[in-house]
Amino acid sequence: MIGAMAAAVLAARPGLVSAQAFPSRPIRIIVPFPPGGTTDIMARAMATQMNQSLGVPVLVENRVGGSAIVGSDHVARSAPDGYTLLMAGSPHGINNSLRRNVPYDPVKSFAPVSLIGTVPMILTVHPSVPAKTYEEFLAYGRANPNRLKFGVTPATGSHLATELFAKMTGIQFVSVPYKGDAPTVTDLVGGHVDAVILISTQVLQHIRDGRLRALAVTGKSRMASMKELPALAERGLTGYEAGSWNGIFAPAGTPAETVRVLSEALQKAAREPKVAEQFTAIGIDVTATGPKELGDFLDREIARWGEVIRAANITVEQ
Repeated sequence: MIGAMAAAVLAARPGLVSAQAFPSRPIRIIVPFPPGGTTDIMARAMATQMNQSLGVPVLVENRVGGSAIVGSDHVARSAPDGYTLLMAGSPHGINNSLRRNVPYDPVKSFAPVSLIGTVPMILTVHPSVPAKTYEEFLAYGRANPNRLKFGVTPATGSHLATELFAKMTGIQFVSVPYKGDAPTVTDLVGGHVDAVILISTQVLQHIRDGRLRALAVTGKSRMASMKELPALAERGLTGYEAGSWNGIFAPAGTPAETVRVLSEALQKAAREPKVAEQFTAIGIDVTATGPKELGDFLDREIARWGEVIRAANITVEQ
């Protein structure tokens, strides 16, 4: 009798049931990078699609600082209820190997939700460099030690990719440090440095316009948007792989069912034809995987780049 009465009350007031369902209020995606960058673009595209599929507002908030540490720490300390998410990038897999006082653990402090996409890097040179192919570049670099100038942003994914390239090819070059990708590209276009290894989204338009020359892509396979560009792996640099990536994490302890709902919405959003087309056009390879795949991917990133950092004796920041 009591059970029947309770059922009648719930039927008359459906809000008592729906209030417990996830999601029932706005969701925030924290982007730990400035507006306008690749991570921000991806987060806003995801938010737009999730607004429609989940039926609640999905907002993007930029919390910048400390090579993504400020925004990431904010999410790590947030309630594990699925309403505050992190759109992480490649620093999530390298910061703890580079810096001593990161206030969170990249694995233990977060629940993986979905790997959205990867962004391969491109070995790019100024047109004045006397090499039109990767093989010619390799021969030129080996014949002229420390003549080539590579632009790098210290303690970033592109820096580690460049160090790995040096280790695997044996090329000796001069590293020219910059404070970010934008000034690096500006100086490359101006001919002040000879080469960079940077994510495709930073150099693609300059390559298409003829201001820069692309020699090879750093992913395991060719890019969908530049199929004519060979991968380093197919040119004999077996095992070389570098690039950026973006994935969504929730705070550790977020219920598995909440993670499932979020992951399915994110995977659906990333596979929307107009989203996939937008991402491909700027050099992003859509992956749209689930929580386990993202967790396994992060483990590999941490192990791989930690080894590169140690082998290159890169100074750990205090």
